[in-house]
Amino acid sequence: MLRMAVAFAVAATLLSVPALAQQTGPNGGLVAGKGGHQTELVLSPTELSVYLLDGGKPHETTGTKARAIIQQSGKTITVSLVDQQGKKLVGMLESPVERGAIVVISGKDHHGDPISARYTVK
Repeated sequence: MLRMAVAFAVAATLLSVPALAQQTGPNGGLVAGKGGHQTELVLSPTELSVYLLDGGKPHETTGTKARAIIQQSGKTITVSLVDQQGKKLVGMLESPVERGAIVVISGKDHHGDPISARYTVK
């Protein structure tokens, strides 16, 4: 229960900050975050993939713990992200993410450094 409250608090904080201009990453997805802790969000109708980027290049995801919070159509959905062979984090979607939805990624990398990014789906 406490974890859910913390997740919603993080989401509320990040959702209140305007989205910065989003650029395209090496995997064709949206890039967000700052400094060496950027993430790239790639969406398909059935899954959400997150790549960690360091200097614009893919970074290992082994040991990373993260989740995605999706706000669309007046609903908030939390998706757990699972490491896929150290290359990306993947979460399964029950339905496609809609245009205009807000996706917040939060967690910690294998060094314990925080990861946070906010996307507005185009």
